[in-house]
Amino acid sequence: MALAACTAADAPAPAATGPVPPPSPGPSLVPEQARACAALLDALPDEIDPGVRRRPVPGGDGRAAAWGDPAVVLQCGVEESDRPEEPAQVNGVLWSVRDIGAGFRWTTQDRVPAVAVDVPDAYDNGAELVVPLAQPVSRAIPLPTPTG
Repeated sequence: MALAACTAADAPAPAATGPVPPPSPGPSLVPEQARACAALLDALPDEIDPGVRRRPVPGGDGRAAAWGDPAVVLQCGVEESDRPEEPAQVNGVLWSVRDIGAGFRWTTQDRVPAVAVDVPDAYDNGAELVVPLAQPVSRAIPLPTPTG
């Protein structure tokens, strides 16, 4: 499944508000992975949909970003997904998609370190919110080089 960007004109855009609590810490990263996460956070857009603006994520380990209210939260350096289903491809990045109860978690399948994006059910266009994140992910965290 491949996705492209489009926005539902009638869906209200949740506005950014105050800081977002940091997500639970991810696994330890080697220095190269920590640099990739830092580069990703620096490259992320200020807005992922009209009115869905970036919010501060104070504290934590500096590996998270958030947008909108309720917050769409990206975390770099997460455990890889254990989902064997066919991934969704978004602008060249493979993601597994899992229902997490109050929304969906998109986790990269082809990047090290892995990146997860939690999109709350409040967004009618949840899949479209991942589209503007794919290019920064692919630039900051390139595909692994095959060994052997």
